Amino acid sequence: MRLIHTSDWHLGRSFHQVGLLGAQAAHLDHLVEVVRAEKVDAVLVSGDVYDRAMPAPDTVALLSQTLVRLVDAGAQVIVSSGNHDSAVRLGFGSGLLERAGVHLRTALSDVGRPVLVGDTAVHPLPYLEPALAADALGASERNHAGDLRAAMEHVRTEAEKRPGMRDINIQHD
Repeated sequence: MRLIHTSDWHLGRSFHQVGLLGAQAAHLDHLVEVVRAEKVDAVLVSGDVYDRAMPAPDTVALLSQTLVRLVDAGAQVIVSSGNHDSAVRLGFGSGLLERAGVHLRTALSDVGRPVLVGDTAVHPLPYLEPALAADALGASERNHAGDLRAAMEHVRTEAEKRPGMRDINIQHD
């Protein structure tokens, strides 16, 4: 199995008021070519896909085109939301996209819901905001560490249902 793990694309970012979208598009072109040439099974993206919660339309278009091209190159794409992303916006259409091989994990309800790639279960954890996630996850502490411990307990419980499978956990820090 071949996986590429990436994170922090920050699509739409500017540097000293100069937009980086062209450079980001060139890098994503390269990523698609590597996926195709190396016959990658899955591309993992751990959070901060966008640089802001409300990305510009051309930024959203770049992500959309890239996801299509990665799937066309033969890979599943597994994406978790980060603290820069709007989880609701990034997760829009996730049920439909999953049918096409794009797996978005952006909601608390996604914790412990793996993506199966061959004999491996990939557990993408979305960004967990302590004020919002602690109670839902049953965390004993209302902080990032407590949320992560509680989320990993959900992952372990799910993993026990599939003995013999490999498990990979990805998260945005």
